[in-house]
Amino acid sequence: MAAPACSTSVSDDSDSSQCSEASIWDSQELRRQAECLELKELAAISVNTTLLPTLNHLLLEVYAVLRPKPLDYDQRNTLVDVFRKITKQIFGSNDGFPVVEPFGSFTMDLFTPRGDLDLSVNFNANTDDRYTRKEKISVIRKFSKVLYSHQRNGICCGVLPIVSARVPILKVIDCGTGIECDISVENKDGMTRSMIFKYVSMIDERFQILSYLVKFWANIHDLNSPRKLTMSSMSIISLVAFHLQTRHPPILPAFSALLKDGLDCASVERNILPFKGFGSRNTESVAELFVSLISKLLSAESLWEHGLCASNFEASWISKTWKKGVGNLSVEDFLDRSQNFARSVGKVQMQKICRCLRQCALNLLDFMRGKLDTPKLKTLLFGRLSPDEVVSKPRLKHGKRKRKSELCQQGRYAFQKRAKRGGNATTSSDSLPAPASNKVFPLVHDRGTGIHRFVPIIPWPRIIPSGFGYGLSLEFPSGARPHPGKGILGRWPSNAVPLNQWNSTSAAVARST
Repeated sequence: MAAPACSTSVSDDSDSSQCSEASIWDSQELRRQAECLELKELAAISVNTTLLPTLNHLLLEVYAVLRPKPLDYDQRNTLVDVFRKITKQIFGSNDGFPVVEPFGSFTMDLFTPRGDLDLSVNFNANTDDRYTRKEKISVIRKFSKVLYSHQRNGICCGVLPIVSARVPILKVIDCGTGIECDISVENKDGMTRSMIFKYVSMIDERFQILSYLVKFWANIHDLNSPRKLTMSSMSIISLVAFHLQTRHPPILPAFSALLKDGLDCASVERNILPFKGFGSRNTESVAELFVSLISKLLSAESLWEHGLCASNFEASWISKTWKKGVGNLSVEDFLDRSQNFARSVGKVQMQKICRCLRQCALNLLDFMRGKLDTPKLKTLLFGRLSPDEVVSKPRLKHGKRKRKSELCQQGRYAFQKRAKRGGNATTSSDSLPAPASNKVFPLVHDRGTGIHRFVPIIPWPRIIPSGFGYGLSLEFPSGARPHPGKGILGRWPSNAVPLNQWNSTSAAVARST
């Protein structure tokens, strides 16, 4: 078959976009080839309709077991509240700004108890990012000074500003819960994408369930780490949404219909409302969608090099080249269509992704042929899970990124020297208010430690389970289980003092900067 001429109409940065050695096909040809190959891949799995209910029950059981517990929501909500107060002590307050806002998997209710918490320090209510890179780095450095002081007091650890990253961030781990927080500045794009996917989840519950299962499958098989040149969470979730957009009949609409009136919350929410129940004519189960998604991704293996790209904006396969030519995996950013969500994926890593997809298809084939029982399939897909082990527990990341630890120590000692030159820090009685003695805290039982904990009432709108949320928390290796210690949250209610330690130290360091 003769390949069509190179496509140039959909490439970004046209001055530097080039066709690779493999010819770039046009969108119509790519779409036709992808749909044809998808049918062949699906047929190869030999779906046994009598076993689909069993597979569906397996997937929903995994989903139910791995969902976050109430304590996981409470811990993250409290962390957001504490960081908001620290921010006010550093930068003051002007009409309610700056303010710390969560985004990412937590606000989308797609987080896992062992996952990071993404936070953005916002200095205005504009939806666009008006802060320069230099200004963002300055904020990161000021924030890191305060966190270094808390690190010396054992309240947090792993403080690491990464100002050379595409988006400058500050990493810090709460010693009490083990939750790692990634703090950025004016990350309006990240917040907008999170908001859009949160609203998309309201259209059809299958999107959120399938997103979790695929994301967890990718984590288990070490395929969800841009740092390791594999897929980002945003690319995985976008591919799931794309799959539901391209079913017959479709389950999700094209994102162009949702974004036609702007990117503000009110406009997106207003445009979402007419699409609730949009996919009701499609009666496919989660199992059917899982199997067909694996088939879809396998069918595209030989087409990425010809410019194949998944577009949520158009709800269709398109032909697209990027600044450096074709991508090893191409998933169009629906907000900035010149960007590739999967730009981090390397050539060798893409081969690994394809091998894992192929092995998953073979496992499903063996299951459909009766050669693999349900427990074995569950283990092959999602690892060893037990409802008694998968509980919410505080966890510390031992041995993660040795260089990171070294940099943390160097940064901490450097800050200690600066602090000595600047004089001794003093505590402040005008730090954040301590919980009133008569305040009532709801009692939460931590199944992981058997300890009853008291969770503070938070005065800002909390992130709560959507009804379809999920998460996981794996068992600690023998001897590595951390004991609940003082951290950002402390031990409630008697350990409200560590929270004040955060506050008083924050105020002192803020005055010194």
